[in-house]
Amino acid sequence: MRVIHFTGAEVIGGLLHHVRLLAREQVAAGHAVKVIFSTAAAVDREAEACAGTGAGVERMAVKGKTDLPGMAALGRLVERERPEILHFHLSSPIEAIPAIMAAKVAGARHIVTTEHAPTWFPLEKPYSRAAKMAAGRFVDRVIAVCRSDARFLQERFGVPEKRIAVILNGVAAPDAIEPRDAARARLGLPLDASPLVGFLGALEEKKGVLDLLEGAALAGLPALALAMAGEGPLGGALRERAGKLGLRLILPGRIEKVEPFLASLDVFALPSHQEAMPLSLLQAMWTGLPVVASRVGGIPEAIEEGVSGLLIEAGRPDQIAGALGRLHASPALAARLGEGARAAASAGFSSARMAREVEALYREVVLGSAGQGAAPGPA
Repeated sequence: MRVIHFTGAEVIGGLLHHVRLLAREQVAAGHAVKVIFSTAAAVDREAEACAGTGAGVERMAVKGKTDLPGMAALGRLVERERPEILHFHLSSPIEAIPAIMAAKVAGARHIVTTEHAPTWFPLEKPYSRAAKMAAGRFVDRVIAVCRSDARFLQERFGVPEKRIAVILNGVAAPDAIEPRDAARARLGLPLDASPLVGFLGALEEKKGVLDLLEGAALAGLPALALAMAGEGPLGGALRERAGKLGLRLILPGRIEKVEPFLASLDVFALPSHQEAMPLSLLQAMWTGLPVVASRVGGIPEAIEEGVSGLLIEAGRPDQIAGALGRLHASPALAARLGEGARAAASAGFSSARMAREVEALYREVVLGSAGQGAAPGPA
């Protein structure tokens, strides 16, 4: 099957990692895969990594409804490649609408979208819902990465339930898990931290990083240290606040290989205010870490309270402190939750499973259209 993935993302993050994992699995399954990355320099390394999977890589952008050259370039690519599936990966619900419409005008046979963060809606306008519904006329199926997002798409944008497929995110299982102290020594992390609590993601408000800092301080554990890997606008504010709180904070920046970082931790924390199905959470689960995470988006679909992690309410540093205290006081509880997290990841959150379900959806779209002989109806 000839598949083109299109992403307009201009920063490194979970969406691009998802696309690379999917491309790798699809190439391994024998499909002809091409991935279209934006022209932003920030994604150069991800584009190179994707090319290393065996997928073809091109760079182009459609920067909105006035970008006629970008739409024309995408149209020419569709006409040249004639993919059976053109798969758009959206970082917000109204992203890529001009690109989707340009592809359809150029003769794209089947269009699938993945809504990676439909609840992140920074550009909401009065006409956004109408524009989303209009573009939906040209989309065969919409993938939601968790059931929570599927409900949001139905309720907020009127996407018909029959058009939505819930395919939970997945990540690659780690090849091996390095011993904790060896990982800490190699990364320069404190060997005496007890616990070393880690976060992996963007250092921005919606990720709850300030709540995590306050909660770690409230926990009152003298040997606790906090390692927050990632980049974002709150780096300076976090350093300043940690200094005032007397908290040991390590900010290693963006890391290329997450496995050694996760292996160095005692606890993984993700107290986000808003999420879909975060890949960092799934990676931590595969590592066998006890998880403290907020009860938002798809997180409760991955974490079962008291079995594979501890769930807290978003915006509650006191609950973060309580959860960290419980785990520190009971190594047996921490070990049991870590094993539960690993078992849950192995059972339901592999990239191989995700790719199989996406491939089945592609075949359903292609075969269904051949059987019906008609394009899908209006949204």
